[in-house]
Amino acid sequence: MNTLRWILGTIAVFFGGGFALLVVLGNAFRKSFGASEHGPLFIGLPVLGLALLLAAILFPASKPLLHIAAVAGLGLIGFCLWQIFSESAVPLWFAIAYLAAWFVYYWLAAWRAIPQP
Repeated sequence: MNTLRWILGTIAVFFGGGFALLVVLGNAFRKSFGASEHGPLFIGLPVLGLALLLAAILFPASKPLLHIAAVAGLGLIGFCLWQIFSESAVPLWFAIAYLAAWFVYYWLAAWRAIPQP
């Protein structure tokens, strides 16, 4: 399970930072054509959700944090599906695959009985 934690944590850091960077660069590109920028909620909510997922990975013993992060994960899945079907953002299928792997981790961390030594 430690390997899964490292993989998910590394991907979360790179994906969250990359998402924020792409939105900031995309906003500058959109402004150059006179289009409106994406609002702060468009940037902030997914990054906040990903931060909750990362916190649950860093502190797996905290059951309330795991459950709150699971709710955030469901919200991120909804956001990704909304973007996929409304704007054809096909690369977000990778985010859904990541969230599916995170829910495997959630099941292992929150619901699987760990044998006591």
